[in-house]
Amino acid sequence: MNKLKNRSVLITGASRGIGREIAKSLAAENADLILLGRNMDMLEETAKLCRDEGATKINCHNVDLSDNHAIDEFCEEIIKKGGIDMLVNNAGDFVQGHALNGDADAWDAAMKLNLMTPMRLTRSFSPGMRDREWGLIINLGSVAAIEGMSGVGAYAATKHGLRGWSLSCYRQLREYGIKVVLINPAFVNTDMTAGVQVNDRDLILQPEDIAEAVMLAVNTSPACCPEEITLRLTRNAM
Repeated sequence: MNKLKNRSVLITGASRGIGREIAKSLAAENADLILLGRNMDMLEETAKLCRDEGATKINCHNVDLSDNHAIDEFCEEIIKKGGIDMLVNNAGDFVQGHALNGDADAWDAAMKLNLMTPMRLTRSFSPGMRDREWGLIINLGSVAAIEGMSGVGAYAATKHGLRGWSLSCYRQLREYGIKVVLINPAFVNTDMTAGVQVNDRDLILQPEDIAEAVMLAVNTSPACCPEEITLRLTRNAM
């Protein structure tokens, strides 16, 4: 408890699923939460759940993460108020497509949300972390970031790009006491994977599993950074 007291944490995609569970876990550590999402009603529901966990400072924002100007304005507003100590780049989208088929415009949109937006947010907030010599950046990748994906190569490309960015940020920022952690889950039981055919959705990874991986990064000492965490299924899911 209280490991993040007086630490300001920004979580994108916090209105449901993985983002909501991460927010709840960090709320239990008394973090000051800044929640981003596209649905204010769902964000307020996340905020309520976080208050139940003990968080007292929670702000919800509806920011269009496809709009660079909107992102920059939001970042400037937060920086004027003191910046953030922890960034969770969770917002993302699944996109179909491969070498033989797919909508290239949809690929552009997915590349923007899955890769360019985390890059932009990191660029905005990491200088403040450097100046304070403390920071934690969590990037939500995928097993698609570490292997090829037949049928969804376009999605894999966005996550491979995020992996390259995250690992590079770790090397760039570690000397300032900033942890940068990439989490690569297998399929998670969320709305985004609703179309994936599995025998029992209770036996695939749950949002709570990813939140626990985030807490590993929080719980390790300042000298220890779990640079990359891959979460796969056990036999129970087979």
